[in-house]
Amino acid sequence: MAKLIDINVDIGEGFPYDDDLLDIATSANIGCGIHAGSKELTLATIEKCHAKGVRIGVHPGYPDRDSMGRKGLESGQETAYLDSIQAQISQFCSRTKAAYLKPHGGFYNDLAVPLTIGWDSMLKHPGSKSPYEAGGQEISKAAGAGLLVILLRVHKLMLMGLPSTYLEEIGRRSGFGFIKEGFADRRYTAQGLLAPRSESGSVLKSSVDIKEQVLKLSETCDSLCVHGDTENAVAIAALVRQTVEQAGFEVKA
Repeated sequence: MAKLIDINVDIGEGFPYDDDLLDIATSANIGCGIHAGSKELTLATIEKCHAKGVRIGVHPGYPDRDSMGRKGLESGQETAYLDSIQAQISQFCSRTKAAYLKPHGGFYNDLAVPLTIGWDSMLKHPGSKSPYEAGGQEISKAAGAGLLVILLRVHKLMLMGLPSTYLEEIGRRSGFGFIKEGFADRRYTAQGLLAPRSESGSVLKSSVDIKEQVLKLSETCDSLCVHGDTENAVAIAALVRQTVEQAGFEVKA
């Protein structure tokens, strides 16, 4: 029986590739009109996903259009930025039923903190002296972590994110599941995190590199991401789908 793999795309952010990407992808992370795009575009994109049968994910980002929501949270921004995140998710979910939530940009990266070695064993032995015990004290120190758990529970959403990070534990604690995501078009650091976009070569462009990464990630991830703002996003998405299908995977959300 073929293994299933999902292909997700970040869309609804004002770039011209959305329609073509929706013909390839099985999941769409739809922006809420705050870090980019507009509320009108969000609603139009939701309708397109319904028409094409593409799974819908809510994709909230920090209210910083200058960086397209990609800068991390800075001191003094917590209340305004996290209030915006809550409002974005609530408004989106009042308009349509989302299947999952995927944080955008800085919000995603702020919570993509690697779990410590031995995390699983700590969970199995709650008596161990560790900041990662049942109360989740360590994770709770990350701005937005507690809010995200609550929002996932309130709206009954799975969480999509980088495995082996706080995001995976947040998804586990929410009780609605976690979708392990891999990035087809981004370079990783030695720690398994995404290389900063400010670094040269952080966005993969070579088809050879992309295919190699896709084959590696598809063995451990549930979903592969293609960013909708990359100039050759459609070609990358097509290459990703072709690569996994040729490897024997069924592309399905």
